[in-house]
Amino acid sequence: MNAGFASSQMSVSTQQISVDHPVTFANTVGLYKPADVSLSREGADTAVLFVSSWGFEELCARKFWRLLAGDLATRGLSSMRFDYPGTGDAIDPVDYDKGLDLWLDSLRAAAAKLRELSQTRQLILIGHGLGALLAWKAAETMDNVVGLALAAPALSGRHWLREFVALSRVANPDALQHRAQASGPAMGEQVFPDSLAASLRTIAISSSTSVPAPSILLLKQENRPADEQFATHLAALDTELRSVVFPGYNNFVRDVLFSVPSLKAIEMLSGWAADIATKQGGKTAMLQQEASVQGLSPQPLAGDGYQERPVRFGDHKRLYGIMCEPLGQRQGATVIVAPTGYERMSGWGRISAQMCRELARQGIASLRFDGANVADSPPAAGAPEQILYHASQLTDVMAAVDFLEAENQLPVVVTGRCSGAWVAFKSAVKDPRIKGCVPVNLYDLYIPADVDVNLFLRSTRQSLSGYGSKFMSGALWKRVMRGEVRVVSGLSNLFKALVGKAFSFLTPLSVKYPYFSERARSLSRDFGKLAENYTRVTLVYSEGDAGFGMLERNFCWRGRLLRGPYGTPKIVTIPKADHNLTTAEAREAWTLELKTLALQLPPKH
Repeated sequence: MNAGFASSQMSVSTQQISVDHPVTFANTVGLYKPADVSLSREGADTAVLFVSSWGFEELCARKFWRLLAGDLATRGLSSMRFDYPGTGDAIDPVDYDKGLDLWLDSLRAAAAKLRELSQTRQLILIGHGLGALLAWKAAETMDNVVGLALAAPALSGRHWLREFVALSRVANPDALQHRAQASGPAMGEQVFPDSLAASLRTIAISSSTSVPAPSILLLKQENRPADEQFATHLAALDTELRSVVFPGYNNFVRDVLFSVPSLKAIEMLSGWAADIATKQGGKTAMLQQEASVQGLSPQPLAGDGYQERPVRFGDHKRLYGIMCEPLGQRQGATVIVAPTGYERMSGWGRISAQMCRELARQGIASLRFDGANVADSPPAAGAPEQILYHASQLTDVMAAVDFLEAENQLPVVVTGRCSGAWVAFKSAVKDPRIKGCVPVNLYDLYIPADVDVNLFLRSTRQSLSGYGSKFMSGALWKRVMRGEVRVVSGLSNLFKALVGKAFSFLTPLSVKYPYFSERARSLSRDFGKLAENYTRVTLVYSEGDAGFGMLERNFCWRGRLLRGPYGTPKIVTIPKADHNLTTAEAREAWTLELKTLALQLPPKH
């Protein structure tokens, strides 16, 4: 579960788990989880390859894959997950002329890498969404695929493309369109390539007359007739079929922030895979495999004007990140990109990956990473399951600074969007080694330590100007008429914004005399510490963002009371930008502010 856990709930494990082993191959990056050597000296002669979907479905599934990999390891099964070319943290291909074969070739390369690492002969493929369709197609031309799991599968490429466009509007209804309108699925700047879409439209596994594996597990979506028909169709073919409903699927893919990985589905998948491995027989020497894995040192991947290498850092190597560096001489400070919500480090629509690579082309190195219990990084021992706006996130940034210091990559500038902006701001307050801070669309500079995070995430309000622009939007009223907007909640938030505006005349007094309010005291301490440490601050907001309204509540019109007592913090607004900065223009504006600040701080050699 992501944001759905209560803030006070603690992680079950009290022993720190390490990140799975990063590997690079075929211009992409994967994460390999070996079978648990502490449980047995021998493992199965079968390994499991995860085949992902695309877009927000893939973002939601990232933590699910990590949990599934851990469960499989306890059953003696090694596994690997990876990114297709042009997705996640993979290198962008020169072109997509090969169509869907580009991704299928990557899948086959991943299978070969997994066999090499695990020293196994047989494979099980587990595909989710679009990945299920790709796994089926790849298995048709692969040897020794003994099992195929289809989790909420795309049965037709044409239908998946159409459904994704509709679902993406629900997942991010306030997103602005990219300047080049996409003809197919898109998530921010990440657009599904036309040549891949053309290939995909020709594929439908629902009418296949043969199966590519002797055992198939079908996890159906509830109340989806096409899945039931497919199950009936498979039952008539030559395969050992198990067909069940995917438990909790709607809560799993409804939203990246509130995605709830289905533990029941994980149990089903890992139990089924273990049963197949047992039936197939064969053993592999796990101690020998473990020794070879411990010596893994993934090679850097070279892209257009940058190179990237996956890294593990922190105590027990508990955090997973990507170091992005220029091909030429390093300029300025190194940028740390704090994680946003529960997004994987590449970010919504790959915004963080694209930004880091653009910075590298301009000579600026960066480290993006998954915080504890986010995507591919396991939870920190003893930390709460719900980690957003929690002090444990600052510990993760300190570990990142420690890593960069050991790599001789100081000084450091830290940045982040939304909840990641809070992490960036509070980390800069805490660690004097951080010499620059660029929070983007931070909802509030002051968030009480005892806040109910789940309630807070659902009740964040817009600025009054944001409400005004929405009321003038025809799209809003269409959503109201369709029942997609919580009208009572919206009116309540508007009322609170009006009340906050009405009492804003007291702001100058609270800034000058911060002793009478915990909010004012906290803000005074934080900005005082930043000024004392000569930490440069650039606060970035999308025009009309809720966070800008809170900035004005704290420091008057356009934050004017920040200047003077707290040095010269810079305040920037990005016109025509949404909260997630989903357009290229918005990302470029963010990148420009980072570049400007980072180049003011010469690197230490």
